[in-house]
Amino acid sequence: MKFLITIFMMLTASVIALGQDAVIRGRIIDNKSMEPLPGATIQFENTYKGVISDLNGEFVLRVPSGLTNLVINYLGFEEIKLTVDPSENKTYTVKMGVDEAVLDEVTIFASLEGQQKALNQQKNSANIKNIVSADQISRFPDPNVAESIQRLPGATLARDQGEGRYIQLRGLAYQFTNVNINGEQIPSPETGVRYVALDAIPSDQLASIEVSKTLTPDMDGDAVGGSVNLVTRKAKSNNLQFQGTILGGYNDLMGEPNAQGSFTLGKRFGANDKLGIIVGASHYFTDRGSDNWERDGDEIELRDYELERTRSGVNATIDYRFDVNNEIYFRSIYNSFTDHEIRRAYIMVPGEEFGEPANEIERATKDRFEKQDISSFNLGGKHVLPGFTVDYEVAFAEAFQDTPYDYEVNFIGEPDELTTDFSNADFPSFTTEDEFDYLDNSNYEFDELETGNTYAEEQNRTAKINLTVPYELGSNSGNIKFGAKYRTKEKSFEAINNKFEWAGDEISFDGQQGDFTAEKFEGGLLDDDFLNGQYQLALAPDMDRVISFFNSNRNGFELNTEDKLVDESVESYVANEDVLAFYAMTDLQINKLQIVGGARYEKTEVSYDYNTVIFDDEGDLDEIIPESGSSSYDFFLPQINFRYALTNLTNLRAAVTASYARPNFESIIPAQEINIQDREATIGNPNLEPVSAVNVDLMVDHYFGTVGVLSAGIFYKSLENFIYKRRFETDTYEGRNFGTDIEFVQDINGESASVFGIELAYQQNLTFLPGALAGLSVYANYTYTASDATLMGRSGVGETETINLPGQSPSVGNFSLSYDLGGFNTRISANYNGSYIDELGGDAEEDEYVKERLQIDWTANYRINDKFNVFAEFININDAPFEAFAGTEDNIIQREYYGWWSRVGLKVNF
Repeated sequence: MKFLITIFMMLTASVIALGQDAVIRGRIIDNKSMEPLPGATIQFENTYKGVISDLNGEFVLRVPSGLTNLVINYLGFEEIKLTVDPSENKTYTVKMGVDEAVLDEVTIFASLEGQQKALNQQKNSANIKNIVSADQISRFPDPNVAESIQRLPGATLARDQGEGRYIQLRGLAYQFTNVNINGEQIPSPETGVRYVALDAIPSDQLASIEVSKTLTPDMDGDAVGGSVNLVTRKAKSNNLQFQGTILGGYNDLMGEPNAQGSFTLGKRFGANDKLGIIVGASHYFTDRGSDNWERDGDEIELRDYELERTRSGVNATIDYRFDVNNEIYFRSIYNSFTDHEIRRAYIMVPGEEFGEPANEIERATKDRFEKQDISSFNLGGKHVLPGFTVDYEVAFAEAFQDTPYDYEVNFIGEPDELTTDFSNADFPSFTTEDEFDYLDNSNYEFDELETGNTYAEEQNRTAKINLTVPYELGSNSGNIKFGAKYRTKEKSFEAINNKFEWAGDEISFDGQQGDFTAEKFEGGLLDDDFLNGQYQLALAPDMDRVISFFNSNRNGFELNTEDKLVDESVESYVANEDVLAFYAMTDLQINKLQIVGGARYEKTEVSYDYNTVIFDDEGDLDEIIPESGSSSYDFFLPQINFRYALTNLTNLRAAVTASYARPNFESIIPAQEINIQDREATIGNPNLEPVSAVNVDLMVDHYFGTVGVLSAGIFYKSLENFIYKRRFETDTYEGRNFGTDIEFVQDINGESASVFGIELAYQQNLTFLPGALAGLSVYANYTYTASDATLMGRSGVGETETINLPGQSPSVGNFSLSYDLGGFNTRISANYNGSYIDELGGDAEEDEYVKERLQIDWTANYRINDKFNVFAEFININDAPFEAFAGTEDNIIQREYYGWWSRVGLKVNF
């Protein structure tokens, strides 16, 4: 209450004191490239009062009436002094030039632009954040957003088929990362979860990527690890601007090409450049694959993947400036990601299966097409009025995942003898009796055909308003800011699952009667160098031939209707969520000290509809009951950030913030998904609590005039009710007897957890070195984290256990060395992720870890002139695999190789 009263009193005094102030607007640009300079400081002469230019180099500053002197600074540029007259009612354009005393003429300045823009914004930000500009994104071979973010301190990736997909920040799993487009949360296209797969979004469609490590009260509070904001482009100039890229490449593992094309076209129109329009598009396709083996107990599975992927993006922004004080905008972005996956597998199952003696080899083919779409639309405005500024926005965002077909066919071979050998941890082996040739597809009889399709959708509708009021506190200045937001979300999932068995003994195939065996359906790709020749494969059943036979002989297949009803009922659901938030904060500059603090309140209400499946005493389906449920929770989140400018180039930072993380929808909906064949089951937990966190940060960052930074920081996070997956085995559940042990997985709350980390970053263009060495540049960062999480009951009833947090990697780092000579630039980059717990097992020996991984990439670029660049990129040149182990590192349970891939192309800029 005292806090709110103080805010109100300061707000009242502000309106009275500053009602007569004038407003000027300006734009800071590079005098050579005419590109905007974001993050420039604009201050009143001989004071620390002022503002920071935004992403488009623009600023709005309240000044007293009459002539006023300003000082403008930007890393690597000469200081500018400017006298402004508010009575002129104009927008000032300030052109800044390179500081030749800091940056030697022999240095190719174009290679530094991306670093400059990002570092200027970081240096002057109120909270601890890292920023990747569009120019800097293009310096690394990163085609999607996740791959670009991995270069930042404290960021790790969860990968899919070698490509970065989910972001993990500061030692926390990806469900603790908040993802936004233009400041608004984007929905997840995936089933039941909140986190967003960022491989769906092309990085070349963005103006910048902002990763906030600490929060301010005007940001959403559900971000324990950090908050990622993807910023789309805005038209800059009344000259028509065009940027385009065209490239082609090659995938080593598959021997197949990849290609990408993109463009951005923008221009400002009318008197005083009032109307700005920019549009952009990107399309990327690749044929790729992976060679994989996995272990489950004594079982060995060989998986050969073939993939066709596309990534497309379209964005447009329209903004209109009525005058220097009033503007409106419409921002939109659409992203589409498709993945056509064909998986051919051998599954070696020795010993007993379902309590009966069995030696089985399963010959399986899976053919699945999946499409993910993410779109976001923002309509808003900003008005600088006497005594205060108001900005507002309504937003709509939608994401869906459509799997129009998902086919899997299984054939079973039964050798009399089958043994597996794991003495070679890198490549386990297996043997069968001499009479059984596992490569002979006639030894495999049809078992089951699964067909299905799914559709998951999530929509966000958001409205928000913010008021900012400047005030004077003695000789110091600041802003009071407060606002409100309302967001409603709807998420749904529908599934169709069909399991077919063959009703007869023989089939008629190509006019011949015979057994229903796999050799009749051979086709597709044969990998004759699987895992570098460690294993031999035969042609797999071709799904096109299987489905053609199925369609022609539909009456011969019998549908398991009970399994169909059960699967579709327990998987499908509809959930609704409403979030209401209020906040109040101040941004106060006291000489060299900037204080940004306040509090945020968020209330969440969730309701959902689902189905409960009831089985009788014999384990047969008895009843499917539609049910509903709901939950609600709220958080009061105090947050404060300090930035003290030791010098113009050195900051000391500190922050104490509160945040939280919502549980996933699939975790709280009390539905059950039980797969007896795979001996796996997932059940919901309606009593699951959100994770709450208190975060403490300390950091010092020093910036070099030659465009670089040296920073060091420590952080600590205290978590309550952290969420983890509990695993347990049972042969019965809610009256249903399965006849074998089933491994159940359920998300539950742990007791408490903590994360401690050290974050180091260094990047500098080494222009101080003599001669040709002055072209060297270094980009490096390293993050160390340690965590403790307390579990209840895994080792015994009433007993506790301390583990590392799932997703927490002790060491994460990047190192990049680049060299500029004339118009030529080359860069070698290394990205390292330490091992971390991926999934908890029934005990410590069953905990599954992702093993450490080091990936090396190389790029080269030649600037022909200001308009044309040619480049080459080689990714994963060391063929780093994905590896997982259980319990200890010598117990490898998965190894997957992707090969290397390359791209060569041309960039055009007019």
